Amino acid sequence: MTSKIWIITGPCQVGKTRFCSFLLQHAQSQGLQLAGVICPPVYAEQQKTGISIEDLKSHVRKTLAVKRTSETEGLMTERWVFDEEALTWGNQLLAETDGCDLLLVDELGPLEFTRGQGWQNGLLAIDKGEYRIAVVVIRPALVETAVKRWPHAQMAEIPPNLADEDMHLLIKKILQI
Repeated sequence: MTSKIWIITGPCQVGKTRFCSFLLQHAQSQGLQLAGVICPPVYAEQQKTGISIEDLKSHVRKTLAVKRTSETEGLMTERWVFDEEALTWGNQLLAETDGCDLLLVDELGPLEFTRGQGWQNGLLAIDKGEYRIAVVVIRPALVETAVKRWPHAQMAEIPPNLADEDMHLLIKKILQI
């Protein structure tokens, strides 16, 4: 299978996951077989308070992380504390992605790249190339690390206030339609 990798990046809360949601809708309308995970934010009173995880095959959704506080314990990053059961579930989903048209991993971050934790199966799934197109969300600080791992990946930076027309053009470019 000839595969392509796209790295989606951009500043925090610019709309990378929102872009991925539109990409997935378009891919579904084209009849593409989807695999992987998307992690939409959870808001309370217009403040991001958590992150959910959704399996792209079953559409089952769980809480992945909540905002870190001084009292929080567990697997943490600078801003989030992760539900280890949901993280394990997501990692298992990413081990079962072979043969899809579109693999989406939203997102690979410091847990995966710097701590060797989190979704290691997401890294391996992209490495294996058992998909037509892989789209992986990477924060700007880790793009260089990702490009070293996948030197043939193409890059798309999501700017603030991405116009609908530009979003549709990028989706068409990624899906090659």
